[in-house]
Amino acid sequence: MRNYNEKDIRFYDLANNIDGDFMVDSTGDFALTNDYESARQDMTNRVRTQKGDWRSHNNLGADLELLEGEPNTRETGLRGESQIYEALTYDHRFDISDLNVRAVPVSIEELQFFVVLDTEKNGPIILNESLNL
Repeated sequence: MRNYNEKDIRFYDLANNIDGDFMVDSTGDFALTNDYESARQDMTNRVRTQKGDWRSHNNLGADLELLEGEPNTRETGLRGESQIYEALTYDHRFDISDLNVRAVPVSIEELQFFVVLDTEKNGPIILNESLNL
């Protein structure tokens, strides 16, 4: 199990909401992530984006939009799980052995993806992302 405790510029708040490009601290300087927030922020970016969204990393993104219009079946959930695993392990940012991804149908038109990253010290980082099919 790796230690995912890095620092980065924060652009998501603690509730995983994005408000503009970057967040600033009380002094007006760029706000930095605390403890394991950088890992959570990177997980969120990779799950919410599509391949081609990042000019410098064309293959980065889970492409979950490709599942829109598909039936809410086990196969669709497994496809989404696979796409999330691929996005998170692209460029070896996260080790697959530290990850657990599960798709849960919450309605006839919605899948909820639960992504759990095991970390060395702070316990798991849990990301919850919903997708309307």
